Amino acid sequence: MRLQLLLVIPIILLVAVACASPRPARVVNKTVDETKVAEIGESAAMTLIQGLVGRLNAAMNEGTVAAFEFCAREAQSLTATIQQEIGSDLQVKRTSFQYRNPANAPDEYETAALQYFQDALAERGTLPTSYIQMVSANEYRYYKPLVMAAMCLNCHGDPASFEPALHQQLQATYPEDKAVGYKEGDFRGVVRISIPASLVR
Repeated sequence: MRLQLLLVIPIILLVAVACASPRPARVVNKTVDETKVAEIGESAAMTLIQGLVGRLNAAMNEGTVAAFEFCAREAQSLTATIQQEIGSDLQVKRTSFQYRNPANAPDEYETAALQYFQDALAERGTLPTSYIQMVSANEYRYYKPLVMAAMCLNCHGDPASFEPALHQQLQATYPEDKAVGYKEGDFRGVVRISIPASLVR
């Protein structure tokens, strides 16, 4: 039963992302064509999400620990591979305030975007569907929020409920893991797409 549940984790997460409550994107600089930024960013973000979902399913067939080991070894390289598929002009990243892999820690601009989503959720009770940010005259960033689905709690919920083997692996691999303690429906983090200004002007 647990294995069956794990197999649908990526699908549920994808649905949660796609069905976030509709709110307009926030734009920091109105000189950019925000529609074009949104089109490029949304397409790239969904390509990344769907690509990771497809490649993770095979690992999940072997159980929770095997899926975790696969993610720990391959998630970053898979993101880089999918980035090449999307286009070398774009840069992609997954980040969160509660990250597991230190390589996914947010920079100052990503921190501002994460705070925007978190504040909007606290104030309105719903997440915006996206956020557009001008980082410099040469770069814009598109952010798509991720929501914690019930099945994802097998690895991101209360550590006391984790399988012993998984708990040991988490402690050994990520001793400073922040990506736990979530509840269903919590704001998880974002997919960030960096877009050269030359593509949207």
